Amino acid sequence: MSESTPRGSLSKLNGQRTGKFRHLYGEPAKPECCFSEIKNPSATGESTYVKANSKYFAVAKLGGGGPVYICRLDRPGRFSPTAATLSVHKGTALDFDFHPFVDNMIATGSEDTHVCVTKFPAEGLKQTIQDPDVRLQGHGKKVCLVEFNPSANSILATGAFDHSVRVWNIESGKNVCTYDALGDSVYSMGWNYNGSLLGTTGKDKTLQILDPRQSKAAQVVESFDGVKSSKLFWVPCLNWIGATGYTKTAKRQIKLWDLNNMSKPLEAHTIDSASSILQPMYDNDIGVLYLVGKGDGIITYYELANDDKKIYLLSSYRSPEPQKGGGWVGKKALDVRKCEVARFLKLTAKSVIPISFIVPRKSGVEIFQADIYPDTFAGIPALTAEEWCNGQNKSPVLMSLDPSTRQDVSNVVPVKNDNKDSNNNDNNKTTDDDAKNNDENKNNNENDENNDNNEATNNDDNNNNDDNNDTDSGKKRSYEEIIEENTRLKARVRELEIKLGIDSPSTGDVDEANKSNENIATSPTNDADQN
Repeated sequence: MSESTPRGSLSKLNGQRTGKFRHLYGEPAKPECCFSEIKNPSATGESTYVKANSKYFAVAKLGGGGPVYICRLDRPGRFSPTAATLSVHKGTALDFDFHPFVDNMIATGSEDTHVCVTKFPAEGLKQTIQDPDVRLQGHGKKVCLVEFNPSANSILATGAFDHSVRVWNIESGKNVCTYDALGDSVYSMGWNYNGSLLGTTGKDKTLQILDPRQSKAAQVVESFDGVKSSKLFWVPCLNWIGATGYTKTAKRQIKLWDLNNMSKPLEAHTIDSASSILQPMYDNDIGVLYLVGKGDGIITYYELANDDKKIYLLSSYRSPEPQKGGGWVGKKALDVRKCEVARFLKLTAKSVIPISFIVPRKSGVEIFQADIYPDTFAGIPALTAEEWCNGQNKSPVLMSLDPSTRQDVSNVVPVKNDNKDSNNNDNNKTTDDDAKNNDENKNNNENDENNDNNEATNNDDNNNNDDNNDTDSGKKRSYEEIIEENTRLKARVRELEIKLGIDSPSTGDVDEANKSNENIATSPTNDADQN
């Protein structure tokens, strides 16, 4: 297991906590940067219901075929009712996960007991995909959890209601190993930092650490006394493992264990008596633990430290609109200029709302804040699938987020989208293209007379541009010059009217108008003399 040093620096001064993240706060995106009008998002199963990497996010939809929306992070806006989906299952997709080293590849697990791995176009879904690249079969009941190995390429773990966890090599399509000694249904599952161990929590009230290459449990401990769902998280920088769950009296709780001695918890911190299940996400780069309440509008965050207290409350983000679930965006997509250290995609009844967690620093715009942006996951495999299966372990490859040294693509930040429907499917696009082609054909059928008129108009526009250029350059024209230009323009208009056969005032009327203009031109001078 990786064992980097703790990122957070905790101390006390006059009874007050000090640290880099004590003023961390959450900021929701503006409406134009949200993803709205999502039709029938699914909130079934034990997953978080939204998964994301640094380019895309996915959310399941209720309906036949197990549809999953996949959208680019840089294209916010309204979802079209007929938006394309990934529909490679016969039942609802209960969980999914993006390939950590191939941005446009996703694995999905479903009620139909199958696991599918599908590669989609880099620009996003243009049409519905119904055939996966790889279909994995072996589970006997619904597949509820799916997660890729963070270090080894193409290694995938899946958990199902058949009380088993399976590990797959998606390159060969083979089941590497199976652990079927779970006492009951699995609630959560996660790889450790270097992908050498796999942790689970289950309905049998245990936390188990599995050796995924030997189909056996390395550690099994009692987790929580409560019967409601528990969720685990790893704390690599401190060599801990933790979980959220419930006490006998239905109070929410955080527990931490030292991986070197799991005979009893290091810490058992009771939070409150709320009913919403807590989904944890530990940021190993900065040592902050985020707890998302499923069914409420609160995201609470803590800093973990290896001292007597262990858990320090930082603050919480509160919103009146409850979240069904949500996912966390990859670090490579964060905006380091505004000191954004995390971004949560909050799933509501009809929308996905990005929430940025920011460390307030004025100098972040001009100077890269290296102390809050240590090297992070680079998206490059440290091992091949074969090397991992043969027993090798390596920590993930890291990279710097410093914009001056980054070699990858620029940051992916939601921007205002002028289009009302940014996530239309390919059929809508085709309809727009057909309409455009019809207009072009209609224009091509215009007669020669109109073409001549257009040419004359273009010549006039060019002359007007010359006059405008004089004005834009700062040259100030006299009143007499303006009147002269007005007369010249009227003559051009009359010339075009003759070509088009349009009735116009008689020549005498035009001459009378010109005389009137001349009188107007001289009137300011006369007024000045009188004054």
